[in-house]
Amino acid sequence: MHIGFRTSGGRGESAELVFGTNDPYEVGSQIRSWLSEYLLSGPLIPCELAGNRAVTAVRNLIGDTLPIRATPGSIRADYSTDSPDLAASERRPVHNLIHASGDVLEADRELKLWFPES
Repeated sequence: MHIGFRTSGGRGESAELVFGTNDPYEVGSQIRSWLSEYLLSGPLIPCELAGNRAVTAVRNLIGDTLPIRATPGSIRADYSTDSPDLAASERRPVHNLIHASGDVLEADRELKLWFPES
């Protein structure tokens, strides 16, 4: 199994070069560790936005998960130009200013984590 990243220089870097392994579980564990460190590096402001098609509306407002692909005018496009290749070369997760649930089921699960008393 080959897992690789495309760099701005046009060459692919193998997961083994970046992470020291090609094992998907190990790669995922490393990324999860980086993400946990990033999430704990500053203040978080959890909130619930509700309304007609709230998930779709919020996802449109914030832009694509990868800031480099986000639509101009969206929060992620206007405040970040991060990308997976840059993040991998710097041994960190993609930095996102904002998170939003991808669908209603995910939103329900995440709201229970942030607001267990609700």
